[in-house]
Amino acid sequence: MRALYTAASGMSAQQLRLDTIANNLANVASTGFKRSRDSFQDLFYQQLTSGGQAVSAARMELGTGTRIVAVERDHTQGNLVSTGNVLHVALQGDGFFVLEGMDGVPMYTRDGTFSQDADGNLISAGGLRVGGDIQVPEDATSVRIDYDGTVHAVFSDASRDVVLGQIEVVKFLNPAGLRAIGNNFLVPTLTSGDPMDVVAGTDTQVVQGYLETSNVDVATELIEMIQAQRLYEMNSKVVQAADETLGVAANLRR
Repeated sequence: MRALYTAASGMSAQQLRLDTIANNLANVASTGFKRSRDSFQDLFYQQLTSGGQAVSAARMELGTGTRIVAVERDHTQGNLVSTGNVLHVALQGDGFFVLEGMDGVPMYTRDGTFSQDADGNLISAGGLRVGGDIQVPEDATSVRIDYDGTVHAVFSDASRDVVLGQIEVVKFLNPAGLRAIGNNFLVPTLTSGDPMDVVAGTDTQVVQGYLETSNVDVATELIEMIQAQRLYEMNSKVVQAADETLGVAANLRR
């Protein structure tokens, strides 16, 4: 019976939707995290026939269910919160920080939880060097970061100003096409396109002493979770109804 498989496809799709919602809620506190949403699509339609001939006057098409065809990432801006750490930075606007991967392949992130290693190199929370080759001198008392990402060393002698470099920021034509690999890292794909340089300080600003929070809205996720639960329940009732119908058909000859 078609109804069994059609309802089962709906249950499977809603289960995957719940998995996506669970991941969004689990990352509410993840710096720079972007929520995901599922894209649904109806499945193949069968054209029913009458007496061996296709019905032409009134088309009889029967769908075979639904499926999730993509899990898209929403790159809307998250809120900026002050941390008081001079090495923490956030992006206001489009763009991504560039990190030097262990294998030399660059990775990208919105997480600006930066610090410095024993040699003074600016590194990410995962220990990867930040694009721009920023190295803080040992005798520097602090650093100052402009809106365009230029990093200055601050010394006890206020008249001394040394530019250490510029934090590298890029953007993508289709950021939703970036692939997440965990640890707040993203890598480009064919659909995202190649990275393009951003002129920071104009439409995109590097804000010192702040971090970008997740753009997950808990209330929205809870509402979608309730919807997914109810839709799963309705599809399960269709399975139950189809089973009862098959039971009646099986007992007709008794």
